[in-house]
Order: sequence, then C-alpha cells, then structure tokens
Amino acid sequence: MKTKRIITPVLSALFAIIFSASFGQETAPQPVTAAPATNWAFSKGTNVINAGVGMGGYYNYWGGGYYETPNFILSYENGTFGNVGPGTISLGALLSYKGIGDNYIGGDGYSYADNWTYWILGFRSAYHLNVPGAPKFDPYGGLMLGYYFLNHTFSTNNPNYMHPGDPGYVYYTATYPNYAALSVYVGARYYLSNTVGIWGELGYGYTTLAIGVNFKI
Repeated sequence: MKTKRIITPVLSALFAIIFSASFGQETAPQPVTAAPATNWAFSKGTNVINAGVGMGGYYNYWGGGYYETPNFILSYENGTFGNVGPGTISLGALLSYKGIGDNYIGGDGYSYADNWTYWILGFRSAYHLNVPGAPKFDPYGGLMLGYYFLNHTFSTNNPNYMHPGDPGYVYYTATYPNYAALSVYVGARYYLSNTVGIWGELGYGYTTLAIGVNFKI
C-alpha cells in the first residue's frame, strides 16, 4: 500500500510536467521574419511619364546678343531590368524643343537676325537606386543618345545680303546639318502621391538643369 501511495503522486507530477511542457511548446510565440522590401519608388515594370522645362545645354551658341527659350521636355521611362544590384535599369525616350536666336546690327548699319530651332529625339537609359526606408524617393543617373533636328533661318533689311559681292554672303547662306550627340545626367524624383511626383536633373548635353512633374501610369 505504501508503494502505491508513493507511485501515484509521482506519476501525477510527471504527467503534469509533460503536459505543461507540451502546451508551452505549442503556444510559444514564433520569431517574425521581416519580408523583403519591394515597395520601391521605381522597380521592374514601373512606367513613368515626365514633363518639364530645362535651361542651358551645349549648343555652341554663347556670347553677347544670344537668347534662348527653355527646353520643353516630354519623356517616358520603363523599369526594364529589375534586381540589378540594389536597383533597376530603365529604358526610355525623350522629345525636347529648344530655340536660340541672335539679333544684331552689322557694321554696315543693317539689322540681322539668326534663329536656330532644335527638335531633339533621344534614347535614354538610367540606373535607379533603391533607397531603404524611402519608398517615395527615386534617385538615378544615366546616358542619352540624342538626334538633333536643326533648322536655321536668317533675315535682314540689307537689300544686297544674297549678292555674291557682299562680304557676308558666304555666312548668310551657311547651312547647319542635323547631328547626333550624347548627354549625361543625374536626377531624382519625389512622389507626392502614389502616382504623381516632382523631378529634377543636372546634366551635360541637351540641357544643364531641368525640373518638372512626373506621373506613374
């Protein structure tokens, strides 16, 4: 009888310990593993339209008397190659217009005016860096190969400007061919909402400084 009285509480205690351990194991909180961040401002499959204005640029027409319009810019970008290091590579296209003019009085007392208009069609590619903790910020840098469609017009009140004996005849009848040129740029976008943002770029080529708005589509 003594053996039975001793074994019964011992078995009860062992059962209680095993039950408690099993219940605790089932209800213990599991560690939470953070999901990889994918909410970037620009990633594979992203499509963006940009509109804006720019100033400056390399056009070989600088000096006193020259004036210019802003660059009027419309461009498109697609996130084409994703997960390239810590970012995405985009491909896209750009269309821009710029005008440059020069009005002056010649040594002969007549007035003269030159005007150049540029339509620029560009193929662009940029690298967009993913910034942890900044899902609205899209910094990037890239290259553009542009083709410049150039038109030149000239006017004067000199009645002899087209006469071969006029000293300026060769200059007045000069032509300006279309050409291709590279541009480099760095820039960033900041989104004010899920689809609308603002952007700015610094570069060398078709423009020096550009700003505008952009839209995800």
